[in-house]
Amino acid sequence: MAYSLVLRNGHVIDPSQNLSRVTAVAIQDGRVAAIGDELGPGLDEKNLYGKYVCPGLVDLHGHWWEGSSWGIDPDICLNHGVTTAVDAGTTGFISFPAFRRMQVSAATVRVLAFVNISAIGIPTTLVGELEDIRFARPIETGRVIEANRDLCVGVKIREGTMTGIHGTEAMDKALEAANSTGLRVMVHITKGADTRRILERLRPGDIVTHCFQGRGDGILNSDDHRLLPEVVNARKRGVQFDVGHGAGAFSWDVARRAFEYFFYPDTISTDLHRFSIARWAFDMPSVMSKFLHMGMSLEDVILKSTWAPAQAIDRGDQLGTLKPGAPADIFVFELEEGSFPLEDTHLRAERAVRRIRPVLTIKAGQIIEPGSYPVRLRELEECDRDVFRFVEETAGQRGTIGKINADG
Repeated sequence: MAYSLVLRNGHVIDPSQNLSRVTAVAIQDGRVAAIGDELGPGLDEKNLYGKYVCPGLVDLHGHWWEGSSWGIDPDICLNHGVTTAVDAGTTGFISFPAFRRMQVSAATVRVLAFVNISAIGIPTTLVGELEDIRFARPIETGRVIEANRDLCVGVKIREGTMTGIHGTEAMDKALEAANSTGLRVMVHITKGADTRRILERLRPGDIVTHCFQGRGDGILNSDDHRLLPEVVNARKRGVQFDVGHGAGAFSWDVARRAFEYFFYPDTISTDLHRFSIARWAFDMPSVMSKFLHMGMSLEDVILKSTWAPAQAIDRGDQLGTLKPGAPADIFVFELEEGSFPLEDTHLRAERAVRRIRPVLTIKAGQIIEPGSYPVRLRELEECDRDVFRFVEETAGQRGTIGKINADG
């Protein structure tokens, strides 16, 4: 009996099986049926000579609740190879039921979620969600997680200006909710976070996101720019470090300095949201291309974008893998050669000679062409533009904007 779909002659990269070679992948009933050189016929066949085939991308950090000023429709991910989109705490216990009913259930892409320790999630850019510590609700957060175990993967907290003077107490609340549910914490670190103290308190499996942000209180010592000892110790304990690129959390300088100490990200993610999508992050392939540009191997970039994030949320048996029986979630791409401007969130541009260009997304065996999911973004308000002004004012490289535009 013929397979429903066979992908032939592509270079298959599946880190979950230590596989990197030209071979074929067969799909039946929405699942991976077999991988091998001598597969039988398919009712539909694709000749992918010169192209790469890997598991569907797992974006560990994005914002997918359109009830927030940050949120965008998660189905935009299907245009660029992401088949599992993880919401990084856009909703708290109050809004999570509506998020599930109105956004998750309507999405074609698989959506999982961290629940924010703040009752209100991350509704707006106008005020920090934990500037009033009364919003931190571990009991209710735990209850909504227990009621939605199929979707919830952990507890989210943003540490920095959004916690005001309550950083330590807010962290206590987040850990309380995580401990009560047996799940991990994802903690966002930006300027104003007590990063050293936070790192000392994290447990194996907890996740630090925005690990290469360069706006202060990050993973490097401000004096000698060496890795903080707490960073080294946290990694030894099993704490995970995630990129979370976004509109303000990726610096070429910080990443390269970390690389000098062989400190590479555990997971690559976009932190895609209404403000980052227009310029800095765009999509997963563009963020992945930056790490390829910095010298990571293609196999390692694929690992950090597929199986590693799936493992980080305890879904590595089914997601981020092409093992037979797993959902047939697949990304097909080309390595395009040329000269491509890539920008960090400090407005510094570099030119890469290679980038990852999407060719096909396959979700549960269904083929999706790039761009076939048009997604409408909400109109920006005047207060939203303060986000872009803030990025420019804190970047120290204002003149780069015109240069990037002029260079294409």
